[in-house]
Amino acid sequence: MRSSELGTTFSYNLQDANEELRFFEIHLWAIWKELNTGNSTQTKSRDMARGQQKIQSQQKNAKKQAEQKKKQGHDQKAAAKAALIYTCTVCRTQMPDPKTFKQHFESKHPKTPLPPELADVQA
Repeated sequence: MRSSELGTTFSYNLQDANEELRFFEIHLWAIWKELNTGNSTQTKSRDMARGQQKIQSQQKNAKKQAEQKKKQGHDQKAAAKAALIYTCTVCRTQMPDPKTFKQHFESKHPKTPLPPELADVQA
């Protein structure tokens, strides 16, 4: 076989290979398209059940998180409100303990006489 015949044979084989490759590409594209559009009955029923499960689990998770958030928020507010026992008679500011209350009263209201409940508290 001469080199010119070898080149011609090679080019024909290359064309045949390209045609076969194109044939497989077309068929693979058709299969992929069928699977992704849901024309197949197997994939369609499986996707619907999965989608339904996904929605249900999202709703369940949202409900669970809302309950946790609600529970957590009320506990913090209630605890903070319960801790603020003392209220300043002048400015209505709330304080957690008598020591802080006396310090507040002495620094913010120095001209006002000290309430009787703070007379014996050590600051």
